[in-house]
Amino acid sequence: MKIRKKLSEDGFTILEVMVGLIIFTLGLLLLMSMMVVSIQGNSWSEYATQSAQLAREKLEQIKNDPAAHLGPGGDEIGDYTRTWNVSSITSDLSAVTVRVAWTDANDKDYACSTMTYIQP
Repeated sequence: MKIRKKLSEDGFTILEVMVGLIIFTLGLLLLMSMMVVSIQGNSWSEYATQSAQLAREKLEQIKNDPAAHLGPGGDEIGDYTRTWNVSSITSDLSAVTVRVAWTDANDKDYACSTMTYIQP
């Protein structure tokens, strides 16, 4: 009678526990890979936002003093290389192009550029 009572008790076998642990571990590994992708995306977003800000900043400088920035130019700000070109279309209209480039941690090149017209 005691043998039957022990056999009828409910509980988890070691095999069920091991399968549960394997499924749990696989889920954690998938979450870790998603976290890595998320961190890389955040890094790229930070670079893209900063490059767009640097391009807008240079456009504003050129708009405020177009005579000081006639023709092409460039500078480096931290990890970014910023180049610009001001070309005269007519005597009253100039085209301004600003390009900001950077290289990420994987040596992949990216760039952000903007173009506008100004009246000097």
